[in-house]
Amino acid sequence: MLIRYFFVVAVLACCLASCKKDNNAANPEITIVGKWYLKKYHTRSYKNDKLARDTSRSNYTPTDFEIFNADGSGYTSNLTPAGETALIKYTYTLNGKSLMITQNTPVFYEGTYTIIQLTENTLEVTYESAVVFNGDHYRGIDNVLFKKQP
Repeated sequence: MLIRYFFVVAVLACCLASCKKDNNAANPEITIVGKWYLKKYHTRSYKNDKLARDTSRSNYTPTDFEIFNADGSGYTSNLTPAGETALIKYTYTLNGKSLMITQNTPVFYEGTYTIIQLTENTLEVTYESAVVFNGDHYRGIDNVLFKKQP
């Protein structure tokens, strides 16, 4: 009887040892491709290295989003002050943390953005610009936060 008991315990122990968690299960690939909803836009403007304006907006609607397609095309959807939806098509390239957006008009969306954070559900980018006008040095820094809806 003791041998039978030992045999049952040994078989159970072997079964339990063979049931381990599969660490090689497929994790979703983290990618920029998809629909990203605008959540926060923070702008800082400097004139001759002095902060001239610091604004932030976070009251966006489901109409405010970005679509990044796998083929390098995309578009922006924004609710205009007149209550209309504006769609702006573009192409993009992603090289590491550098996101370059190109299109014809309007120019203010065109440029090279730096990805600060990219996770399954969060995309945060920054954009910096600088210009000299009438001897004054102007610089702007925009931080934009997007979220994917689960």
